[in-house]
Amino acid sequence: MIRPQLQRPAFASVLIFLLSLASGCGEEAPGPHWCLRTGAGDALWDTLDTSGLLEENYLDQGVEKPCLALYADSGARLNLSSPALPVSAGASVAFSFALERDGAGGQMFEARLELYDQSDSLLADSLLFSSLTREREPGAGLSRRWTEYTRSLKVPAGAAKARLRLTSAPSQGVVRLGRTAFLEGEGWLGEAATFSSWLGRNPAERYGFTAGRYIEPQGAPQPSAVESGTGLIVFERKGLVDAWPYSLPRPDDIRPAFQETVPRATTAPFAFGVRALEDLSSVEISLGRPFSGEHGELHTRPRLYQARFAATRLEGSWSREFGPRARLLERPRLKPLPAGEARFFWIDVPVPENAAPGVYESAVLLKAPGHAALSVPLRIEVLPVTVPALWPDSLPKVGFYYYPPLDNPQQMELQLRDMAAHGFTSLSLGGAFVTRTGEYYLALDLARVRQLHTLFMLMRRCGFDHPTPFYVADLPKRLNLPESAGKWSEQDKLLYARAVRMMDDTAHNWGWPQLLFFPVDEPSNEPERMALARLTLGILRGMNGVRTLCDLNSPSSIQELSQYLDAVVMQISSVSPQTLDFVRQNKAAPYFYLPCFGSSDMGADAVCHRVIPGWFLPRTGACGIYYFAYQAVTGDPYDELDGAQRDWCAAYPGQEAEELCPSPEYQGIRRGIEDLHLVLLARSLAAACRAGQNPTAVQAADSAVQSLERIMSQIAPDGDGVMRQLRVSPDPYLAEAWRQELLQGIMAMQRALGR
Repeated sequence: MIRPQLQRPAFASVLIFLLSLASGCGEEAPGPHWCLRTGAGDALWDTLDTSGLLEENYLDQGVEKPCLALYADSGARLNLSSPALPVSAGASVAFSFALERDGAGGQMFEARLELYDQSDSLLADSLLFSSLTREREPGAGLSRRWTEYTRSLKVPAGAAKARLRLTSAPSQGVVRLGRTAFLEGEGWLGEAATFSSWLGRNPAERYGFTAGRYIEPQGAPQPSAVESGTGLIVFERKGLVDAWPYSLPRPDDIRPAFQETVPRATTAPFAFGVRALEDLSSVEISLGRPFSGEHGELHTRPRLYQARFAATRLEGSWSREFGPRARLLERPRLKPLPAGEARFFWIDVPVPENAAPGVYESAVLLKAPGHAALSVPLRIEVLPVTVPALWPDSLPKVGFYYYPPLDNPQQMELQLRDMAAHGFTSLSLGGAFVTRTGEYYLALDLARVRQLHTLFMLMRRCGFDHPTPFYVADLPKRLNLPESAGKWSEQDKLLYARAVRMMDDTAHNWGWPQLLFFPVDEPSNEPERMALARLTLGILRGMNGVRTLCDLNSPSSIQELSQYLDAVVMQISSVSPQTLDFVRQNKAAPYFYLPCFGSSDMGADAVCHRVIPGWFLPRTGACGIYYFAYQAVTGDPYDELDGAQRDWCAAYPGQEAEELCPSPEYQGIRRGIEDLHLVLLARSLAAACRAGQNPTAVQAADSAVQSLERIMSQIAPDGDGVMRQLRVSPDPYLAEAWRQELLQGIMAMQRALGR
């Protein structure tokens, strides 16, 4: 066996061990850094071609564990191979490893499993895990916290031995590999599977997934005497950041009271967790008393939520890696809470528009059977600022891609009112409602027209009476037109134009909002789709009164196609000062879109998603955002893993027919929309202050504008940059600090204007 050669970069100050690799992992061997834990004891990794590694340590819930670090700038390389390990056909085995990728890029980590028969003939070579970035990708590479992954699989017939191979050679940043284990059974995956009803119904499918557990560095917090008597530790978790079952409090999360400082006509959110000190049969939550202060009672109806965990894709839309997260907020239910596990709660307290400024206090009571109740003070400071409810149509909009239940008007109205209550002002709908009835004849699908009419009237009632993006990518199929744009005849083009005119006239005659026709989705994904976009957008551009919109997901398609469009909706990763200029130079309105709900691309909590509408949108000067999607699910809406890709669900069905359960991201976007309105209010007040002759008002405006510009300068000007900011350890209190700074400027301008 070959010795690994440990090297130290000039900047690192660590103790380097010269290892002599003997068999086994006893005192004469290099220690647990180089060991694979198995059911038969520790096995020593073979380190052929391994070089340049450092021995370091990491913390897992306060327990120090060893790891191997590969610093790209030292040329480190990892190439580990296990000895042949006995396995039993038909049994389940699990490979677990801890991994951290700190600004890493290139070939970050790969794990493979080789299976052999009794005669040592290779039966299978299976890729268990791969993490890499393409060299052309800009930026600092992928950055993830420590994560423990478990890949579980069934051993096929004929297999008698297994060998694991691990490789890593990052081109930038640092990769760290922690404890590794190869054991019979499902390991942590079995626990993760309990959070998904689908995996429970289809247990064989769980072997197709890799489960991930985020590693918490802190140790178990010491409970106070009061907490010991209640069986609980309570801690704040702003926006439910990292709200997974094994979360531990961070130092800033331990607070004697939970406090929110808010303007009027907003909602004060209290998000927090409890951790069981022992096995508890349940935890009951209630508000101890109404919120009251020196001006009397705050007239409000708080809403209590409990977070429900679900197995969620960890790395992206189509990922095969999952872990349990707080996916939705539902009415509190009594259920067991094992020792060491956490449960999360959220309290919404709407602050009325006419609330008197001041401090209002209440308390939340938490009680486990057989224990004393734990009372945590809640405080709301209401500021003398009111967030305007309505803005002119020219100001930024926040919208949804919406797939309405057209056969259920009651459910549509419930969903529309829910969106309006969260501050959304626009919807994108689809699809075409014209069919071909002969070689030259077209007809309206009247049943669908009537359903759409019901929807548009409900939208008007709920405040969604704006020009509406209308997806008609299904129109060529409805008209039996060729799939290839190059095969369209002049008659085909004429038929397409007539169909669009029929839909546009129908919208006008039935009193609907103006439709913005959306003929091709993300055309740059395929050359044929780009050809169809050029053709159809060219047809629509020549039609008087017809307005167009398209989703574009590459800078080149934005530059080429924006000349045909009245509005361009750019994928957030394509948003930059340059692409925004392309759109504006072509006199089109710039918007952007992003998938959100169920996504881990930008986190799965309220904090990350607050920044996009509240601060990134006004930073860019775009006309608005469209989120994908209010509800777009496969099968069970509560199950993220029952389809080829993740579900997108802002609000889930509730326990009752007239109830909806929000996701944490949805709650965060609502908070961001409030921030957006405050940014708009600050800009409006600054203009009013500067329009007069009052030096105090002008000075207040200058100070507020400088403060706002300083905040905006902290936000990346492009979509890739802001997503990177939000992915890498976002500060859960940062956006709140921005809001409080902005509110101080708003109040100073109001005083100067005598308001």
